[in-house]
Amino acid sequence: MLLGSKRHPAVSVIVTYLAPKISVPIMNHAPANRPDSFVRVTRVGGVKKNIVTDGPMLTFECWHPVSAEALSMQILDLLENAPGEAVDYLGDDGKPHKAWLAFYEEVGAPTQHPDPEVPQTDRWVLTARLGISTNL
Repeated sequence: MLLGSKRHPAVSVIVTYLAPKISVPIMNHAPANRPDSFVRVTRVGGVKKNIVTDGPMLTFECWHPVSAEALSMQILDLLENAPGEAVDYLGDDGKPHKAWLAFYEEVGAPTQHPDPEVPQTDRWVLTARLGISTNL
């Protein structure tokens, strides 16, 4: 978290929350040497909801050679159950921080969206808005 910022780094919080719950790598970038299966999370918008809650809109790109749709549905299920969860994560300052997942809203249901750069691996994409609060 940046000095003076009341917001948590949304992508870091969600990656930390989801990583132990899924069996594929989850990250904020597509690596040069892509694994066959992985999830990429990017912040595509959203606004601060109040003094303690950020409302980031996040896109989840799910790559898998056989079951990208199933992977996207697993991510969706985990996000739907996220409200009420606390997340311990390391901030950009290297120090431990805690965020609270306050709400979930589906913005775009999982859809098949082939990646022309990787035609042999299926990609499904979903978008969600989450509430990430500082008031624990």
